[in-house]
Amino acid sequence: MHCLASVERFRVRAWPAVWLAVCSLLLVITEPSTSAPEATEAGFDIRNARTELVDGVYLLDADISFVFSEEALEAIENGVPVTIVLEMQVLRERGLIWDNLWWDKEVAELQAKLRIETRPLSKTYLVRNLNSGETRVFGSFDELLQGLGRIRNFPLLDAHLLGNEGEYYLRLRALLDIESLPSPMRPWAYLSSLWRLESDWYEWPLER
Repeated sequence: MHCLASVERFRVRAWPAVWLAVCSLLLVITEPSTSAPEATEAGFDIRNARTELVDGVYLLDADISFVFSEEALEAIENGVPVTIVLEMQVLRERGLIWDNLWWDKEVAELQAKLRIETRPLSKTYLVRNLNSGETRVFGSFDELLQGLGRIRNFPLLDAHLLGNEGEYYLRLRALLDIESLPSPMRPWAYLSSLWRLESDWYEWPLER
């Protein structure tokens, strides 16, 4: 009888501890996550692009998303000029060589270079078109990204350079020009994926 009573007292005393452990486990399972959302991955993306023929010249409109890495952002904020290159190609479909393999001829290739600069004293950002010399000023980095990614009425190609036969299409991509960085930064930038920022090629047919 004495042993049975001891066992019963042990069971009574053990239940609160077991119940507390179960409640603690439930709290861990049901506790809402407080982890921060993942940061947007750095990279460039051509959202859309199109051309329009105006007075014998094809004009390019494009919308591009620019997401810079932390290293690139830090460099820009510290006054390091960073250059964005827009590479554009006009190609003509020439014919089928083998199954699913077309021979295309490059008709024209050009680049637009846009240099981002910071003015710490005035707390402004500049985008300088190195081709035309045009400069735009922005009051915040978000405004700069919107302006940088909005390409409008860019003179791409004279219509007389195209032949009367064949189909033509265009390619566009955006990339960060590592070669334009200050000399001490280039070796590290070439080795680091955080500086190799470029979009995929965006292709679309040229309407005649």
